[in-house]
Amino acid sequence: MEMAAAMSGRPIKDILVIRKHPRFVKKESCRKKQLQSVLSGKGATTRYAGHDITFVFLGYGKKLRRLHPAILDKLNAGKITDIVDIGGGGALDPRLQRGDLILSSEDILYDTLHPFKVRRRKGMQTVVQALAKKEQRHFFEAKILTSAHIIASKKERLALHTQTQCAIVQMEHCWFLQVLQKTMKPRAFNALHMTHIEVVADVVPQHDTWFHHAIEYFYGIMYCLIRNQHYIGHVKSEFLKLWLNNIEN
Repeated sequence: MEMAAAMSGRPIKDILVIRKHPRFVKKESCRKKQLQSVLSGKGATTRYAGHDITFVFLGYGKKLRRLHPAILDKLNAGKITDIVDIGGGGALDPRLQRGDLILSSEDILYDTLHPFKVRRRKGMQTVVQALAKKEQRHFFEAKILTSAHIIASKKERLALHTQTQCAIVQMEHCWFLQVLQKTMKPRAFNALHMTHIEVVADVVPQHDTWFHHAIEYFYGIMYCLIRNQHYIGHVKSEFLKLWLNNIEN
């Protein structure tokens, strides 16, 4: 019953997932799908649990490429009802440990420190809590900060946590929302459901030294790039399976 609450609101149709295609159900076509999701403007689409799920990589930071017109047409027509963004970020909250899952309650722009208002699907916290329990990770529902640059120092991370109450910082989400809002029809944009999850890739360093900063850089690169499919990609796959299979059943 609790998991079914994630269905509340507008019925789920097709889904757009920002970032690279993960290892998913059809493992034999995984590498081809991953390349398509990164290189093709149309991304890579997988049919799963009665839904078309399109994965598309838009880049890093503020300089994101625009969505392909074919994807925008589906968004404006209401054929895509949900956008999911699952990535890796750096902890601002010193309680966080690597691998913890953060479900965004609000997305905060670094430039203005104001929240970017979007529609969130009610009950999604139940799905992410169940995923965190399955993966033996801690779950938090908290604000997430979008910054255009990497924030490394302990002092700056703790100051931003105090100032914004954001648990974690990453580099793309709010910039993507800005571009999306400018390119979509207002009514269609306001009807979308947005789910943003961050996996803690690096934590607040123990000390403000080059050595401790380098350690966290190393873990950030490992989680987000080198072993992405073992960490963030795995979370992405398991989230979609848990969410959509429970809805289907």
